[in-house]
Amino acid sequence: MAKEKCSQIEAELYYLIARFLQSGPCKKAAQILIEELEEYELIPQRWSWDGKIFKRSFQDWVSCSFIDNFN
Repeated sequence: MAKEKCSQIEAELYYLIARFLQSGPCKKAAQILIEELEEYELIPQRWSWDGKIFKRSFQDWVSCSFIDNFN
């Protein structure tokens, strides 16, 4: 599939929507959204200390998220 790039704000909005869906009764919708985020590479990449770029999975994104670490 063709890559659809999105802005940082759009990526964060997708993240919040997926986390919201995961926390409620719509777990299947959350899983489908997460799969599409990974498929279309809409999850922000990460950089290593030496400048290498790596793809992230949604779970990687959750584990390093500032938003979820407030709880």
